Amino acid sequence: MKRIDSFIFNHTIEVNSSKSHLQRALALSLLAENKTTLIGCDQSRDVKACKQILRDLGCEVGGSNTLHIKSRQQKKLEQVEIFVGESGLALRMFSPIAKLFSKTVIIHAEGSLIFRPIDSLVDSLHKSGIQVEQSTSIFPLILTGELSSKEIYLDGNFSSQILTGLLISTPLLPHDTTIFVENLTSKPYIDLTLEIIRDFGIDILHENYERFEVKGNQEYVGQIYQIEGDWSGAANHIVGAAISGNVHLLGLQEKSKQPDRYVLNVIQDFGARYEWKDGNLIVSKSEIKQPFSIDLTDYPDLFPILSILACSASGTSSFTGTNRLIYKESNRLETVKEMLTVFGVKYTLSENKIDIHGTGNICGGKIHCHNDHRIAMAASIAACFSSSFIELDNPYCIDKSYPGFLNDLKI
Repeated sequence: MKRIDSFIFNHTIEVNSSKSHLQRALALSLLAENKTTLIGCDQSRDVKACKQILRDLGCEVGGSNTLHIKSRQQKKLEQVEIFVGESGLALRMFSPIAKLFSKTVIIHAEGSLIFRPIDSLVDSLHKSGIQVEQSTSIFPLILTGELSSKEIYLDGNFSSQILTGLLISTPLLPHDTTIFVENLTSKPYIDLTLEIIRDFGIDILHENYERFEVKGNQEYVGQIYQIEGDWSGAANHIVGAAISGNVHLLGLQEKSKQPDRYVLNVIQDFGARYEWKDGNLIVSKSEIKQPFSIDLTDYPDLFPILSILACSASGTSSFTGTNRLIYKESNRLETVKEMLTVFGVKYTLSENKIDIHGTGNICGGKIHCHNDHRIAMAASIAACFSSSFIELDNPYCIDKSYPGFLNDLKI
C-alpha cells in the first residue's frame, strides 16, 4: 500500500530513461558488429529483461547507468531460451531477432503478458517463415524455422511492435525483404524505430508506412550512443504541473520522435503553458482548464494520465481510439473507468470512444492498480488536486518502467 496526500506540483526533475528508446537500442547493440556503449540507462524491469536476453543470445553486457555491450557471437546455436518478463515490446521485437541466433528459440513470459492475445504475433511470424508451437497455457512459445520470406504481409492494427522486430532483423538477412503493412497503428513508434536503425548505420525506405523496402547483407555499426529521456514517464509530471503548479524537466529531447511528446499539444489545448530554456522543459499550470479532445490511435499510453487531466478540466473531454486500450498491462479502458468511479467523476461510453465529464474536482480513495504501472502513476498525480488522500494497492508495479517515480515526486 502507498498513501499519497494532496500536494501541489513544484518540482525540478531529471527525467528517467526512455524505455522505448533503450529497448530498441539494446536490440541494435546486440546485432552491431563491434562494441556499443549506451549512456543514460535505467534499471526498470522491462530493461532488465532485455539486458538478460542479450546475455542469453551471447552478448557481454556490463555496467549500470552506462552499458558496455560486446558484439554478438557468430555461431548459430541449436537452442536458446529467453525470458521477456512482462514486456510486450521485448516479446514481439526479439521474436524475429532471436531467430538470427538459434535454430530453436523458447520464449518465456510472466505476469499480465501471459494473458494478452498473441494471435497477431504468431500470424506475423508464420508469414515471415518462422513456425510457432504453443503449449496449452500459451507460454512458452517455441520458434523454429527461418526468417526466410522475401515478402512479408502484416496487419498492423493490433500492434506495431512485431514490425519493429522485423525492421531491425531483416537488414542482416542474405536477401532483400519487402514488408507490406495494412492498418498500421502507432506510426510514431515506427518513426522512432527507423530513426534508431539509421543512427546505427542502416537506412530503410517506406511508402506511406504501407511498404518497407529492406536491403539485405547489411551491418549495424556499434557506437557510443545517448539514450533519451522518457516522454511517457515525463507526461505524468507535465500533466501534474499543468493542473496544479509548475515543473522543470531535465533530459528531454525537444525534437524527439517519441510519440508521447504529443502530451504538449494536449496541455496547450487545456490552457497550460510550456517553454524550452537551456534545453530544459518548463511547464506552468492552466488558469482556465479547458476540456480537450484526442485520438488515442497513435498515443495509447497517454490515456491514463490524460484521463486525470480530463477530470481536472471544466467540461467534457473526448477520447477516441479506445479500442487500442484493451490489451495493455491491464484493460486500461476498464481500469480507468474504475478509477473515475472512485474519484466520483462521470463518463459516457460509445463505440471506440469515452467522454470524461470533468468538474475540476475529485475525491480521494483506494485505487486498484491492476499491476499496471501507468494506472499507478496517473493515480499518484491525481493527488495534486484531490480533496483527500489517494491510496495505491500496489505502488511497486511502477518499477516496470520508472522505478524512481515516487521519489521524484517526493511523496
